[in-house]
Amino acid sequence: MPDVPPTARDGASSLQKRLGFLLLGLMIATIVGAPQPAGWLALAASPVFLALIVLQLGATFERLPSGKATCQPASDRKDWPRYSILVPLYRETAVIGQLVGALSALDYPDEALEILFLLEADDTETLHSLARLARPETMRLVIVPDGLPRTKPRALNHGLALTTGTFVTVYDAEDIPDTDQLKQAVLLFEEAPAGVFCIQARLAIDNGADGWLALMMTIEYAALFDVLKPGLAAAELPLPLGGTSNHFRRRDLQAMGGWDPCNVTEDADLGLRIARADRRILDLASTTLEEAPVSLANWLGQRRRWLKGWAQTGICHARQPRRVIKQMGFGNWLAAMAGMGGMVLASLTFPFFGGWFVMNLWQGNIWDATTWFSVVTNSLALVIFMAGLLAIALPAIIGLQRRRLWHVTPWLLAMPIYLVLISLAAWLAMWDLVRSPFHWAKTEHGKGIRRPNLFRNRR
Repeated sequence: MPDVPPTARDGASSLQKRLGFLLLGLMIATIVGAPQPAGWLALAASPVFLALIVLQLGATFERLPSGKATCQPASDRKDWPRYSILVPLYRETAVIGQLVGALSALDYPDEALEILFLLEADDTETLHSLARLARPETMRLVIVPDGLPRTKPRALNHGLALTTGTFVTVYDAEDIPDTDQLKQAVLLFEEAPAGVFCIQARLAIDNGADGWLALMMTIEYAALFDVLKPGLAAAELPLPLGGTSNHFRRRDLQAMGGWDPCNVTEDADLGLRIARADRRILDLASTTLEEAPVSLANWLGQRRRWLKGWAQTGICHARQPRRVIKQMGFGNWLAAMAGMGGMVLASLTFPFFGGWFVMNLWQGNIWDATTWFSVVTNSLALVIFMAGLLAIALPAIIGLQRRRLWHVTPWLLAMPIYLVLISLAAWLAMWDLVRSPFHWAKTEHGKGIRRPNLFRNRR
């Protein structure tokens, strides 16, 4: 394991900053002075896009294991290990009743279970809402002391120090996990080979009928958690974790140092730190249902936080490339950088490069190359455009099929509009990264209509 866990608190190194300013200067000079500036910029960015496309298509075509333990939970088993659940909360009065009900429904012995609700010191509304509810004795209220940064991972680290379980998992306020998820995780850990650090359950959106944004997130989650992340796990490549329903051995997580309190996507960062420690993540074919934002403002706040965190994670794990490559291997490091950096770069540039390609396609310039430069750039643009469409559409189609949501598939035609919104969020995220790198944009929950019986094949 790394001697000192990398942290987003340190920001970019002086070398990274110099390289960033150099690239920015070259980009401005290209736009101002070069003939066909869009072509030159697209040519420079094409290796990153190609790496991201190869990574996603490779994960899509990876043969998946079952994602479950070979044996099923025995109804008469008495020796279930102690399990700790961390639930960070902040201003979640709208979903407290649902949350307590979902966690009370977990099929796990009460004597082997502890659930810690992690509350910020100034969140008296959520505290009073929880205090008024009848709760099992397994549920404890924990007040996180005031401090900065005010982030979810900081609260998780405080809670982790108080846990007593052999295993630890994290659930968010709006989560509705499969009732047997803890038992499935224990069985998979018991069967797992040496080197497995984490087991990631699958996440799915169950309020997709609440609006177009929720519907598009339903497609995203089906592609990400039912296809791409399981594929990366099967290929033993670095896997950015989801923010919830990841299961750990407590001793391993504490030895890793817990979560980075300064990274606003602490899940993605921890996934790469696991790879740096030469440990593995397994996929668990058990579902946790989540609520997608319904309003544009709420969606935009969440997405710009995600993109800011991915940028933080990419910067953090590219800060000492020789050291990181030695720890995780060049191929794994390249996959991690393609996944993190490629996603951010693609989000920032999609409207520009996509618009440039469509305009040239409409005007017939793609097929009318007259110089070696136009032949190269047009050919690359065509390959990236077609392969990029495949890398977006194929995981989504497969994921929707696995979720038996075939009726949603036609909405993939609206994906370009959705990608433009993601690009807007990406540019706002870059502004946030400079102005307030550790600010946690709160996502409001309880605005959607939950449909927990949506999936007949809860996986």
